[in-house]
This record gives sequence, structure tokens and C-alpha cells, in this order.
Amino acid sequence: MRRKITAGLILRKDGRYQRNELIGDKRRTFTAKDPAKVWADIQKAQEEYEEQERQRIITRDSGPLFSVVSDEYQAIVEKMKEGTRRSYMPNIRRAREALGEYRMREIQPYMIAEFLRSPVFEGCSASTVSNQKTVINNIYQFWIDSPKWRGDCNPAVQTRMPRGLPRSKRPPPTEEQVQIVKDHYLDPDALLPVAYLCTGERRGEMLGIQLKDIDFKKRVIHIYKSVEHINNAPHMRDYTKTPAGIRKVPLLSMLAEALEPIRHLPPDTYIIGLDTKPITLKKYETMWQRFWRKYGVGEEVVHTKRVYRRGRSEVVKYSTWRVPVCGHQFRHEYVCMLAMAGVPEEIAIQLVGHANAKMIHEVYMALKPQMLEDARKRLDALL
Repeated sequence: MRRKITAGLILRKDGRYQRNELIGDKRRTFTAKDPAKVWADIQKAQEEYEEQERQRIITRDSGPLFSVVSDEYQAIVEKMKEGTRRSYMPNIRRAREALGEYRMREIQPYMIAEFLRSPVFEGCSASTVSNQKTVINNIYQFWIDSPKWRGDCNPAVQTRMPRGLPRSKRPPPTEEQVQIVKDHYLDPDALLPVAYLCTGERRGEMLGIQLKDIDFKKRVIHIYKSVEHINNAPHMRDYTKTPAGIRKVPLLSMLAEALEPIRHLPPDTYIIGLDTKPITLKKYETMWQRFWRKYGVGEEVVHTKRVYRRGRSEVVKYSTWRVPVCGHQFRHEYVCMLAMAGVPEEIAIQLVGHANAKMIHEVYMALKPQMLEDARKRLDALL
């Protein structure tokens, strides 16, 4: 015998049908004027609960989606230093596009390895691919450390880097470029390259040096802060790129002589820009180009752009100056100078602000002609 559709429902005084139903471990009330809708709502709620339970079991067994974890990790990266954000964000985006649809425990080392060998990284250097692998490792470590998820595996640790990737080192400046700085170190326009040559600082740390940070009597420069540019605007940070970046470096005689004309300025004066506030990125680039252009290094590049004048569109020409050497290359030169001067490695890594010697060996150290010549003389003497 067919059961009435109203069976099991309560007809309320307002003419609506009602039923209390246990969905999972919660009792819920369903009401509607149409009894069929009450039963439909109950069935829908039951199906939703069963789907939630199924997803909960999947999540428990396979973990959350990689895209969900990477989104939360990205929120943390967005609060980091500008340089870190600029480096990490593209890597997070690429990892999410490649692995986002998988759950954390579903991703295996071979999947990460295939991603690192994919056309996305065609022509990229080993350092670029290594940075991508580091970001995937960081996302997994974030999942493991999170009290919310308490992850328990990290396939990035088991993933090997692809073989045969090009390994490029940024070369130190040429002997001719170094000689130009040495020959003109008393030129006021040369203060920026001279400071690079004599300290080996990173750009941000260089632009953060003030006169008060220099002990002219003890011949020491205190490095403990840096300037970070967001777009063009400078922002002073009370930290360096790494904890090892907080250090003392010797004040070399060449730089001391170059600084002599400005020693009378207020202690808060930044040695680059000669103002009590750090310079903008645009001004930094102008200062760098001005020195090298002055001594015939670089080339003029002509550009065109469209402008509107008096209601008409016109194409105008303008020039910029392309310089074939950057300030960071003098950091490489500084490491070579430390090696040529016989400074012990454990001292050298502290002077350049690295936690270990790996960066000196793999990145900064270059075999200069003078080093080869010194080696030849020593070997000849030994023989």
C-alpha cells in the first residue's frame, strides 16, 4: 500500500508541514507549505552531509589541495621583504598552476621532477629551477608546521634537480672597468663605484650607510640596515638581507680618501646621495650611469614614445644610457680581492655577509688572470 506523502510530517497551525530529522550528528528542522519540498530538502541535506563526509575522509587521507595551502603560504610571503616577495611570488604562481589540482599527499617526487623539467623552464639557469624547487619545499614545510593541517610528508626533499641545466655566474667587472674606478676614485661622481669596490656591499646595504656608521679612527664601517625600494620609493629597513649581513667591514684607504670631503656633513647623511634620507631608485640609476658615461663606458640607446601635444599625437625620441657593468659585480670583485690578498676563508665569509662559504665558492669566486699568474709563479718556484 502506497504511503501518504504527509506521513511522518507535522501540520502546523500556520499551514506549513514540518519534520525534525537527524543529519549526521545534528538534528535539523525542515518546513515548507508543500510536503514534497520538505522531503526534498531532507534528501538534499542528507546528500550534502554525505558529500562533506566523503570530502573529509579524502582530505584526511590525501590532505588539502595544494592550491589551498599555496594560497595561505602566499599570504605569508606577501608580508615579507620586498626582495623576497619579488623572488617568491612568480614561483608560487607557477607551482600552483602545475600542482594546484592535486592534494598534498597525492603529489609524488616524480611529479615535481617532471614539472622542473617542463617547457616552463626551458632555457632557465640552474639557480632559477633551484629557486622553484625551494618554494615548493617551503609550501610543504608550511603545511607540516601548520597546527591546522599537521602535514607529514615533503616530496620536494626527495626530488632531484634536473641534470644538464646551464650554470651561469655573474662575472666580476673587467680589469679595465676596475682600473677606471681606481684612476678616478677622488672624482665626486665616483663615490658610488668606489664604495662598491672597497666594501663589496649589496645595493640595499650600500645605500643604507650613513656617516655615523663609519668609525674613521678605527677604520671600520658598521653594516646593520638596508634600503629597500618599492617601485621607485626608498624604505629604510632595520635589517640586512640575511642575519649574517649584520657585520663590520674594514674602511679601506681609497674609500676613506674619497669620503674626506664630506666628513663635515651631519652624521645622519647617507654617503650615497649626500642627503639625510636615502635616494630613490631612479636617482641611484642616474648616478651610476653618470659616472660610467663620463669615462666612455656604455652606449646610448634611442627610444621613441607617443605623446599628445596641443591636441595632436606625436612620436618623440629620447635616449637612455646602457652601462655594461652593475654594482653587484663589484661584490664579486671584492671576493676575488679577498682571495688574492690571502684573507682566510672564515674571515672572508663574514666580511661579505654570508652564513657559509657555499656562495663564495659557487657564485662570487672567479678565476681572474692575476690569480692564474700568481699560481703559475708559485708553482714555478716550487718546481
